[in-house]
Amino acid sequence: MQSTDPANTDRLLIVDEDLMSCELLQYKFASEGFQADIAHDGPSVLANNPERYSLLLIDLMSNTTMNGFQLASRLKRNPDTYNTPFIFISRTASEDDIVSGLDAGADDYVPKPFSARELVARVKSVLRRRKMMAKRRMSNVMTFEGLQIDLGTGLGSIDGAQIKLSRTEFLILALLLRHRGRFFSRAEIRDEAWDSSEPGSDDVSERTVDTNISRLRKKLGDYGAHIINRQGYGYAFVD
Repeated sequence: MQSTDPANTDRLLIVDEDLMSCELLQYKFASEGFQADIAHDGPSVLANNPERYSLLLIDLMSNTTMNGFQLASRLKRNPDTYNTPFIFISRTASEDDIVSGLDAGADDYVPKPFSARELVARVKSVLRRRKMMAKRRMSNVMTFEGLQIDLGTGLGSIDGAQIKLSRTEFLILALLLRHRGRFFSRAEIRDEAWDSSEPGSDDVSERTVDTNISRLRKKLGDYGAHIINRQGYGYAFVD
């Protein structure tokens, strides 16, 4: 791989077997403030940490042992690159190719020959859209040291390893993490974590709340010690 000096936080990888085409695009993107690297085949991409790139431009590369579709498939199967956006660039622009490219997970498909100015605009558009999506997602994420919960997906993790929480346990943890240091009575926790529309929800006892918090503490391991109970006040997550 060849690379330019960093000039932008967005780092691109141009994957094309055509050396001249790569160098022209590299020059164009460098002039637009990007860092652009070059690769000429799929195996070299996979062997050189593709997860470090903000976006990949991938030619279909029909003359190589791993074509563009196969490379895209490998990237999508890798958890580290699953969310990395890519754009197909290709001389073949049949409807079937375009549909196949988008079905493969491409964020765009740009047929050759194309205007370099248009390609730069498309790349910027994809990156802008992805950053907005990431920003919205991060607003749904709460963390405390290595403990993290995602309100959008309903999932929790410790040091990146997923923890299996029931819906009730997740809602209790979300309430306590959102208001760290504040104590909640068992009644307040019940109102937050049990669906009032479900039959029997009004009959949830204090003991049931205690039992769910006890299970939650165990699942959180060392972080469980941060959930404390103060008589007369209730439960809180404390630093």
